[in-house]
Amino acid sequence: MTERSPTCFDRLVPVSDRYADLPVADAFTWTACEDEVGPGEWYMVAFRSTRRPRADEARLTAYDAWAHDEAMVAPGFVHYLKGPTTVDGRCMSFCLWDGRAEARAAAGRPAHRDAVALTHESYAEYTLEFHRVRRLEGDGGFTFEPYDAPAIGQATAGRASRRVAPEFASH
Repeated sequence: MTERSPTCFDRLVPVSDRYADLPVADAFTWTACEDEVGPGEWYMVAFRSTRRPRADEARLTAYDAWAHDEAMVAPGFVHYLKGPTTVDGRCMSFCLWDGRAEARAAAGRPAHRDAVALTHESYAEYTLEFHRVRRLEGDGGFTFEPYDAPAIGQATAGRASRRVAPEFASH
């Protein structure tokens, strides 16, 4: 595994064993790192999933670690949090990036593509969510909004998440 310096985001943990059912803003202990993060804006890709009962956990873990190592050296990478799997097989993980372009470029790398190829055999269902995470000067906390949300006054609605049953997913 590639080594990196710890960041304040490493202190994020799920708020409860029901975290995977909560909005991402409420699911983790964001206040644990507020004081160390200056103003800024980041792009988040959250991955919610429900494991298939016979998913190969060792294989899934190995591919996840490989994709994580690859992402950590990609331009724009900020943080990856792999959430724990709950007793009912649910999980939420996320990756923070400096911007959407960097996240999309990293998604095309070999380890990520190979990890994505496991979705059909590993997950009963999964959802991708795309968020804009902000920390404004003096506001005291993080804000989360759908990445494609329209600007104030814009008439067209954006789409923040995509729910996909693996048998209908395209690569």
